[in-house]
Amino acid sequence: MTSAKWRTLATDLVRKRTRHKSESSFNRNTPKKVRINQNIRLIPFDKMREESLKWYQDPESMRNIVGVKIIYTKEQIQEMYKWQNEHGLLYYIEYYNGFHKQIIGDVWLAEDDYAIVIDQAFRNRHIGRIVTKYFIYKSNKIGREFITVSEIFNWNKASQKMFTSLNFYPFKENKDSWSYRRQLKKSQKGKENSK
Repeated sequence: MTSAKWRTLATDLVRKRTRHKSESSFNRNTPKKVRINQNIRLIPFDKMREESLKWYQDPESMRNIVGVKIIYTKEQIQEMYKWQNEHGLLYYIEYYNGFHKQIIGDVWLAEDDYAIVIDQAFRNRHIGRIVTKYFIYKSNKIGREFITVSEIFNWNKASQKMFTSLNFYPFKENKDSWSYRRQLKKSQKGKENSK
């Protein structure tokens, strides 16, 4: 299974497709918690948390994630997380509102994909933007040439706006969606030197 196809995991489980496994080039040391700012912290995936049921069992959110109004079962969410954790960096997003901390989303960075999910109640607060900026930094630090989002659906204008504001550009048209990519600094320097 390629990482670009993780969003179709529910369908793939039913069809029981078999695909080659891609190996991650990420350092497989145990990830640590990452404090992005005073309100946002990344918690390495340890187990499926009940909060994720809210995101992956909301048909409207799922339309933006996989393109159709479906819901994932608890087992499908667990299987998705297991696979993502084996093939990239998977974190929960923890938000502190000044009174208490809560898990409000998840984020995944792999060789050829990046995905972020934020609880509807916490959207439009620039949390996804702040987290994505951290992963751009992280990708630069580990020497990546690009960071790629395999699929943003045409109706998901908020995600399109966020990613384009962070210098991602659409590079591949899919049915009902586009793949977005951001070239990272290391690659840009190499191009400048070759001119």
